[in-house]
Amino acid sequence: MSNSGESKVWPIIIIVSLAVILLVFGLLKFLANDDKDAAFNEGDTKQVLLIPEIVEQAADLEQEEESDNFASDPLYQETLNETEDLLPEVEGAILPELKNSDAEFRQDVLAISDSAQLKQGLFKEQIISKTIASINDMAQGMRPPAKVLRELKLSKPFLVITRGDKMYISPKSYQRYDPLAHAVNRIDSQAAVALYKKYLPLFEVVFKEFSYPKSYQVLDIFKAAVGKILQAPIITGRIEVIQPSVHYKFADSKLEKLSALDKQMLRMGPDNTRLIQKKMRELVQVLIASEQE
Repeated sequence: MSNSGESKVWPIIIIVSLAVILLVFGLLKFLANDDKDAAFNEGDTKQVLLIPEIVEQAADLEQEEESDNFASDPLYQETLNETEDLLPEVEGAILPELKNSDAEFRQDVLAISDSAQLKQGLFKEQIISKTIASINDMAQGMRPPAKVLRELKLSKPFLVITRGDKMYISPKSYQRYDPLAHAVNRIDSQAAVALYKKYLPLFEVVFKEFSYPKSYQVLDIFKAAVGKILQAPIITGRIEVIQPSVHYKFADSKLEKLSALDKQMLRMGPDNTRLIQKKMRELVQVLIASEQE
């Protein structure tokens, strides 16, 4: 576990990007059709994409849909009406070239949220390329390369508390991510759908650079990334850490062996992780409702 600025900021890039770009479009068909995913042949030398199962989360969604049925809620319908004008119609939209897309993409992303965290979570340049590449890393449980993360920093450092001869993650360290979690929770799903549809051709341009087999689509890495976040562990008790050198590590060897993404979600704290996971499940329910209309 690192206390460097780079390791503390990368979930902003990933989670904001996911919430804005991918969570609200195309996930339903993948949740309902997990069995179509096939492993690569042993002799295949192309990049391997491990797509996790999301069966348990899908079952939870069905239970929530039956009990909450929020899509039929008058407030939800009112929200749909209010967000229709957030982004222009995307059918037949004329897009800039990928290398010239930063200004327009940034403007459209910020149009669906007034959150300072959302603005902070965007790369300064090559936004689409770096975002899709980071999502691809997260889909495989990795954190993006350090050179990708140097553009952004969290204002507050990683904090621990000492009890006797042991150190634990401080609740104040979790609180650093409160604005991020709430920003993700406030993102409007309908506007994000429009954003995704508009820029999908540019996402696909970046995806082709990853050397996946032709049977794979850009939504495959989105599905895998969503699955990783939904499967991230939640620990409500104190989490002990050690500092054998400059960087902190989890004292529990089982936690230290988790993927980079899982460990980052632990550093965000249980409340923020729950909020982000809940938002993702709600967005899937919105998709279910829209598909049934």
